Amino acid sequence: MSNKYIYSFFIAVFLTLTVMPELSAQRRRTSTRESSRRVVDDSKLAEQWLAISLGNIQFGQGFSLSGKFSYGFEFEDRFSVGGYGKIFYDFINQFSPTPDISLLTYGAGAFARVKVVEEFYVIGEYGINSFDQNNNPRINVWSPAVGAGYKSGIGDWSYGLHVLFPFDDIARDYLNLEYWIDFNYKF
Repeated sequence: MSNKYIYSFFIAVFLTLTVMPELSAQRRRTSTRESSRRVVDDSKLAEQWLAISLGNIQFGQGFSLSGKFSYGFEFEDRFSVGGYGKIFYDFINQFSPTPDISLLTYGAGAFARVKVVEEFYVIGEYGINSFDQNNNPRINVWSPAVGAGYKSGIGDWSYGLHVLFPFDDIARDYLNLEYWIDFNYKF
């Protein structure tokens, strides 16, 4: 073996032994910085949550089904605010020479929820609904609604239900009472 290779080997070993503790110290500081960042991230003011809801299911001389997606922020483990989008589908089977009716109503808005106790909460919404009127033009109605809900579950996932009563007379003509079966993540 030549002297050139021996010198190269010793230089590599020397650099490794002198640089390794410094690299290890930098790695420890980085992990400390990351853990302190995680602590800051964990102490955010609001926790995000989302919910998917099914509701207003009816069978009979037709079929009705509704869906709702909610996304919100929870403050202090009791109060949350957010937005939602919802869609209602109604199919009415007419046993006459007139054609069947298919209606699609949709809406969006904002809400606030307050947990009374861990399982029960009250909810207030304000939003716009675009009601399908079959052969007539759509009607858009801004309306507030208030209701209450129940949730149960362990960990990040919970399930429950809530009901809403709209205050606007026109909205109440189309949706007398909304009831929803909820699947929540982190609420």
